[in-house]
Amino acid sequence: MAGIESQIVGSIDLPRNRSQSATRHTIGGEPCLSFTKLEVATYGEEKGFYLLHFCSDGRCTDTWHQTLDDALDQAEFEFGVKRQEWNMRTSQVAEFPPVSHKR
Repeated sequence: MAGIESQIVGSIDLPRNRSQSATRHTIGGEPCLSFTKLEVATYGEEKGFYLLHFCSDGRCTDTWHQTLDDALDQAEFEFGVKRQEWNMRTSQVAEFPPVSHKR
């Protein structure tokens, strides 16, 4: 997203035993088979959160999520990353309170 300032909300370095995703990620049709790091970011005034997946070969893919909770839940589903394992930037996280989903 050229020209739009990003704000990293949290990150985690993935150990080798958790570098495989439970979902398939591709870039230009080529699969990313292992990952080294995850980050959650916001961009400018856009609503939502991006879960950034950094491939072991240096490429990056992402998924968009409506809430911070949704992004963290996706990371847990894909990689088994628990919330307490994230390196969260607490001053920024305070801006994004949890959202309750009523069904």
